[in-house]
Amino acid sequence: MSTKIIDPHVHFFNLQKGQYTWLQGANPPAWPNLETIKAYITAAQLQQQTQFELAGLVHIEAGYDNQKPIKELHWLAEHLAGQNYKAISFAHIDNHPADFDAAIIALSHPSLVGIRDITEGTDIMRLCNSYCLENLALLSSQQLVFEAQFAIENLAITQQMITYCRQLPHLQVVINHIGLPNCLPNWQQGISQLAQITNCRIKFSGFELFSDLVKTQQKQCFDFIIKHFGIQRVMFASNFPVCQINASYQQCWQSYLQLCNDDNMWSQLSYKNAQDCYQV
Repeated sequence: MSTKIIDPHVHFFNLQKGQYTWLQGANPPAWPNLETIKAYITAAQLQQQTQFELAGLVHIEAGYDNQKPIKELHWLAEHLAGQNYKAISFAHIDNHPADFDAAIIALSHPSLVGIRDITEGTDIMRLCNSYCLENLALLSSQQLVFEAQFAIENLAITQQMITYCRQLPHLQVVINHIGLPNCLPNWQQGISQLAQITNCRIKFSGFELFSDLVKTQQKQCFDFIIKHFGIQRVMFASNFPVCQINASYQQCWQSYLQLCNDDNMWSQLSYKNAQDCYQV
């Protein structure tokens, strides 16, 4: 068994230089271990927290400066100097296409491989904006990934995302945190529909955010997405440091290893799929 992993969903924070208003503003998340989650950490220190070999990583935008997200990419270039990494930045997917185009141009950076725009809760309706298709087409033309973070149990929005993927067959969409499950029957229906779209992948991550799902249900979710997406379009990801709500970095990856039936499944989900998706 290979101990090499590529972690495709990691956040690094620098609260002294960045803004992170969601994390250190007036209403920070009510998470256990919040001070540990907020701690400054290097990639080398992260490697020391696990027995797996961190051969590469993908940093997901963390709100360093959402007015000028290029600042986060510049900081990461210093912070992760010498590391094998790529970066997902931020842009409003429902902006006017001229503004979206300008935002992507402003994000020009060697590490950039895609953008994420969180559309949880009522923000999910922004995915129906008439500008989204043109903006996603731009991402496709630039070979940039769209990291989609929304509740796929909202089947109307899931169908909208499927329509985008069909209209833009070269667009690469990655569903974050297994599509934020809450109502499992609807979530399963959304998964089975999305899995039919070959340019859609999914990350198995974020279970620390779903406190209502017990371990047995997490295993059921894993089995379900493997059944529908197969082992070529699923990626294990830590969501570090947020995973520390209830597990260490080592515990997170060890739990993923225990889900795998054989070395091939482990290699695909822990390394090869992320390498292929993000060219890291």
